Amino acid sequence: MDKDLLLKFIKGVASPKERRYVLDWIEENENNAELYNILKADHVISNLPYTEASGGDLRNIKSSTGQSNRYLAFLVKAAAFLLIPVSLFSVYQYLNFAGKSEDALYSEFTNIDTVLNIPEQNKTTIDYRVNPGVKGVVMLPDGSKVWLNSDSYLKCPGEFDSTFRMVELSGEGYFDIVSNKNWPMYVKTSKEVTVKVTGTEFNISSYNNDNVLRFTLVNGEVELFREGTKQVFPVKESQQIVIPDDIQLDGKRRIADIYANTAWKEGHLIFDNTPMSEVVKKVERWYGVKIEVGNDVILSYNFTADFSSESITQVLDLFKITSNIDYSISGRKVNIKLQKN
Repeated sequence: MDKDLLLKFIKGVASPKERRYVLDWIEENENNAELYNILKADHVISNLPYTEASGGDLRNIKSSTGQSNRYLAFLVKAAAFLLIPVSLFSVYQYLNFAGKSEDALYSEFTNIDTVLNIPEQNKTTIDYRVNPGVKGVVMLPDGSKVWLNSDSYLKCPGEFDSTFRMVELSGEGYFDIVSNKNWPMYVKTSKEVTVKVTGTEFNISSYNNDNVLRFTLVNGEVELFREGTKQVFPVKESQQIVIPDDIQLDGKRRIADIYANTAWKEGHLIFDNTPMSEVVKKVERWYGVKIEVGNDVILSYNFTADFSSESITQVLDLFKITSNIDYSISGRKVNIKLQKN
């Protein structure tokens, strides 16, 4: 395997075809996987901004002031998933996408001619709010369950109408809907897109400061209705769809990476070659902070990692290690900017 190609893969600049080639090579045997992990760890450690090694022993890495690096164990752990990691979700995604063309993975919706009639909610609703930095779970009157991600809220009546069920979502939620074909549920979103289901599991992200709605169907079949254009989009199991705010643009769908899109429910914050503009918003919600970006060029970066129990400081340290980014924290405000040469 060409070392330059592996480094392109690690840095997140490899093409889809190159990524598939590298993944095939890594999966061939344990030796290939070990060589890849060593190269990835060397790349991360060699880019530490303030380290010097003694005798090549990672345990002897010191800061320039001589103080032991208190994040050493964390940074070594980080080498296992930074940049383009061979994690469960990337392998899962590759195995599901293998052999399919880009057009097959990401294609325009075929609209259907029928019009979805959405009933009116006449019952008094209860607001369930989840603040930035925390998660929540809501039990609906029918026994259905909704996990709410940070900075989200759900409106739900104390009891559902006898002919339909309806809730309203702003933010992100994972829904496990009790099945009843004669008692449909409608999930209205802040993006003026409504989901009609009779019983299934799905994830939907509809934050006001995002310019798209993302819907991931775990199982079953559903229909999405865009009120502005009267379009109805049928969605099948293991598909993800992205519907832009611009009603002049059609929604698109692809095979879903279920783990990457639902792992937040289990406490994982995942980025897979994600634009920094999106990373910033997710980190703000996840940790309940406000991030000011001092240089627009930072927003052109991409970032890959899988966080679970790391602090906001550790996350920012990874930004600093893997890119030319510095940061400062004041209370709940974070400023990130390019490092000075």
